[in-house]
Amino acid sequence: MPQKKAAARTDVKTKPKAKARAKTATRPGPKAKAAPKGRQGKSLGKKELEEMRAAIMAERRRIIHELGRIEETINDATQGQEGSNQSYSNHLADIGTDYMEQEKNFYYASQEGHYLRSLDEALERIDRGEYGICEMCGELIGELRLKAVPSARLCIKCKSESEKTQRGR
Repeated sequence: MPQKKAAARTDVKTKPKAKARAKTATRPGPKAKAAPKGRQGKSLGKKELEEMRAAIMAERRRIIHELGRIEETINDATQGQEGSNQSYSNHLADIGTDYMEQEKNFYYASQEGHYLRSLDEALERIDRGEYGICEMCGELIGELRLKAVPSARLCIKCKSESEKTQRGR
């Protein structure tokens, strides 16, 4: 019996504290969206943004030129295959090599197209004032990272975490 009384006493002592905590936790108040930690509200300056815009535009021109070169290569290979089918037949291994080269060119064109799209999205982020800010943590992305990867959306730390998650670690 004495054990039950002791248990009852501890319950009585904890209940008022729990009620007090519950009152403070459920108080109505303005619901403000929490700002991301780190350099909240800061972004790159106008000069830096213009430098990055110029670098992105130069990279876009390079990618468009590269896509044009790949397209010419694909067109030349296609015309060569059409001409070779009419005059004589190639060895089976030569045909396989030609198809492999054509597939590689399609793959490169696809990769360059994706990169071009990410550069265009970076330009849109500059226009919206969101460029250079990590989409996960809200920190500014390092200047060296932006120069190396102008279309970066994540800081180094968040990109590493993202890659670990994708690999299943």
